[in-house]
Amino acid sequence: MLRDLKSLQRTAVGAIVSAAPMMLAAAEQATITEASIDWTSAEAAATQTAAQEEAVTSAFLALPASAEPTALPVMLFGEAANLSAPGFVSQGSAYAAYYAQSDIQISISGSKSVVQAKDALTLHHEPAAWENIGTGADYSLAQFGAYYTLRITCDEPTTDTRCTQPEYLSGLAEHLFVVKGQANAM
Repeated sequence: MLRDLKSLQRTAVGAIVSAAPMMLAAAEQATITEASIDWTSAEAAATQTAAQEEAVTSAFLALPASAEPTALPVMLFGEAANLSAPGFVSQGSAYAAYYAQSDIQISISGSKSVVQAKDALTLHHEPAAWENIGTGADYSLAQFGAYYTLRITCDEPTTDTRCTQPEYLSGLAEHLFVVKGQANAM
């Protein structure tokens, strides 16, 4: 039994060592690019929606996690989206806000950086604004120099049109507004 375990370990180490050059080549082909945030535009957008989204902003700022610094404009859904108050997690240069409804879950993730693939990763599909993910859908956008993904998951992902058609998420995207960010005292 011990002999079999040692043989298995040698085989696993051999597989890792032989795969290392290929993994290293793939890693060299992708880079992480950090965005330059357009704070002037983000602040202007926040000022424009401040009065109409005061209730959502106040509820958000009451969350303990909202005090964490976030180095990109934090965008949430406004009152017109008719969603519950979000949960929120900040990771400095990224964040996630999530909304739990009775039969769907919606999240917004924002990031100041993006992985850019080169030749070794070209077998992957081209990114699109809306994409079905099996349990729901993603809608991607760039705003103020940052990158955002709206994700919906549905209890009935194959029949709920909010998960099978792009109109629901693209409509929700129209209700996004800037609620805060680190470089601006919003």
